Amino acid sequence: MKNTIQKFLVHLLLFNLAWITSADEAALKNPDGSWKWTNRLIHETSPYLLLHAHNPVDWYPWGDEAIELAKRENKLIFLSVGYSTCYWCHVMERKVFSNPEIAEMMNENFVNIKIDREERPDLDEIYMTATQLLIQRGGWPNSVFLTPDLKPFYAGTYFPPTDMPNRPGFPTILDAVHEAWVTRAAEVIESSNQISKTIEMAISRGFTALNARALDRSLTTAALDYLRNAYSHAYGGFGAAPKFPSPANIEFLISEYERTSDAALLKMVTRTLDMMAYGGMYDQIGGGFHRYSVDAKWLIPHFEKMLYDNAQLAKIYLRAYQLTQAPRYRRIAEEIFNFVFREMTAPEGGFYSALDAETDAEEGKYYVWTEDEIREVLGKKDAEGFNDVYGVDKGPNFEGKSVLYVPEGSEVESSVRDLAIAREKLLTARTEREYPLLDTKIIVNWNGLMIDAFAYGYHVLGEARYLAAASKAAEFILGSMRKPDGELWHTYTAGVVKQDAYLDDYAFFVRGLLTLYRATDEERWLDSAKRLTDRMLQLFWDDKNGGFFYTKADAKHLIVRTKKPYDSAIPSGNAVAVKNLLALGTDYRDYAEKTLRTFAESMAQSPSSFMYMHFALNDYLTSAEDLEPSSDAVVAATAKVKGKSDKIFDVELQIKIATGWHINANPAGQDYLISTTVELDANAPVEIVDIAYPKGRSMRFEFSDEPLNVYEESLTIPLRLRQKPNVAEKKNTPITLKLTYQPCNDTECLFPETLDVSFKLP
Repeated sequence: MKNTIQKFLVHLLLFNLAWITSADEAALKNPDGSWKWTNRLIHETSPYLLLHAHNPVDWYPWGDEAIELAKRENKLIFLSVGYSTCYWCHVMERKVFSNPEIAEMMNENFVNIKIDREERPDLDEIYMTATQLLIQRGGWPNSVFLTPDLKPFYAGTYFPPTDMPNRPGFPTILDAVHEAWVTRAAEVIESSNQISKTIEMAISRGFTALNARALDRSLTTAALDYLRNAYSHAYGGFGAAPKFPSPANIEFLISEYERTSDAALLKMVTRTLDMMAYGGMYDQIGGGFHRYSVDAKWLIPHFEKMLYDNAQLAKIYLRAYQLTQAPRYRRIAEEIFNFVFREMTAPEGGFYSALDAETDAEEGKYYVWTEDEIREVLGKKDAEGFNDVYGVDKGPNFEGKSVLYVPEGSEVESSVRDLAIAREKLLTARTEREYPLLDTKIIVNWNGLMIDAFAYGYHVLGEARYLAAASKAAEFILGSMRKPDGELWHTYTAGVVKQDAYLDDYAFFVRGLLTLYRATDEERWLDSAKRLTDRMLQLFWDDKNGGFFYTKADAKHLIVRTKKPYDSAIPSGNAVAVKNLLALGTDYRDYAEKTLRTFAESMAQSPSSFMYMHFALNDYLTSAEDLEPSSDAVVAATAKVKGKSDKIFDVELQIKIATGWHINANPAGQDYLISTTVELDANAPVEIVDIAYPKGRSMRFEFSDEPLNVYEESLTIPLRLRQKPNVAEKKNTPITLKLTYQPCNDTECLFPETLDVSFKLP
């Protein structure tokens, strides 16, 4: 039945019937049932844009036609930015943009452009920055007035249809802005130029490795201190209301706990995850998290559900399960996955973007309950037990109804499990209600997060359907959202691909592919990850200052090319790229290091905005520390398997040499010197079939008339190992490489040494 509901809702979406009440619909239709107005948005695929296709406003999508018209007629542009699950966007659509008198003013004096921020995150960032600069706050709908050359000069968020105390109505704003353009155009242009320069400084310039601070533990320590101070001991999470899940904060805390074994950090993680999971922000009936809690206790949510939140949180709960083996964390992850399977998975294999917060113009109507409704579904006796566990017996907590939560938390986890059948009955009953708007856009970067989560779910839990979901989504993107030249598209809706991909699309999708590779050892995922990373470097890398731009160099109609390094509800693309580059090995490490150096100063000044970059920095520092020789050793080394094909293993041996020392290269250049060599024990289940010693540096020393070939600082030796014939292949087989070397300094050479370097075959 659920598939039938989804197909019906998609049908409604495409014909723009969703979210129109009977009264609204009557006002917008002729007596014969046809629409009074239809604008250019009818040709779009975005569910959000389609909601405005029958407004009396003469809307344009962002593009050449609208921008050229504004320049040709010297008209201001009114830019409205929103998204499908934005409550106040819906209100403004109904109350303002459906008003024929207001629409007439807009059409006469402005070129009106509507943008789905999820299709155009680049434009959203630029013009949200403008709004924040102009009114010291932001939000959606974002309402911005631009000169014909696309520079902002006045902005706001939601404007009501009529004047209110201390808040002008939209008609008043339209009159004032138009009057300023007609009578004081020079002032408007000067103001827009200044604002545009400030935007460029705020989100584009100022990130450079030239003035970078050191990449060391002082950065991660400062970030950790920030989280300790912001942490709520009473309710978990960080800061006051509204409370957001902030996955990057939790990821960083987990990485610090794994590094230090500081129990206080794990307590911060588990307290936060428990409070979220047992609170009203979690959908206790259907699984999955709502967007955020409006209060400090995680009780009353803003009811929209986003793919990116649930992807990140599913993985974090799995991480908590691995650390603690507490069954409640596994349950939450599994319920999130079940929700995504049931309501967010497209037949093609990708994942939908979001579910709205409201139905029939009422926020949360789909999710809240009364005692009578629960009693009708469960019966009196079962309802009593259910209401006791889920807080209904404590009285309504949301507009006369109840948002379900678990007041006693983990203490009643066994009761929660016992009520699984009751929850299933309520879920079945809930499907008979009017369903929230389903945004059917398939967005590459959000899908990358979900692929990552499902692949990790398979890795941890061994559930085959998780691997199947991740693989199918990855294959869909590689097959249907990739151009013939190998570049990616950003979105897919109803069979139509749109928008050149952004940095986040490449970085997040590669993250998913790498997790698929780790979970399966299938070379195709690693090969695709490397190809897309190479293309990402080609399209977005900043050769001058380091780091990655958010858009391609040839992106049209942008007043600034940004880098977007800050975390938002999702990690920054630059930070995810760093983790990917480090995971891909030596060939990519230099790009990772330069990116970290580019943003290091900003990371120090504003750790809360760069938490995922600190998470990535942990990887960088840990890998460097693992290779740092101890005080009494000249050489340290680690080995990792970088690829597997049939019974062949590609291995990288990374070597770090203490300052002031070198080891002889292979070949060393003199017969009496011991070359660096790598061997396997004769009893090893594998054999070396190829080894590529790097070329040494030619140097002259006082004790030799001839130049010698040496290795200094660090090097990587790639090896190819093969499973021996007639030896059974086993997972996690321990292998020891024997690294033989002769350490020397400028005046002497020591006796040769052999270092055992252990690792495991996958």
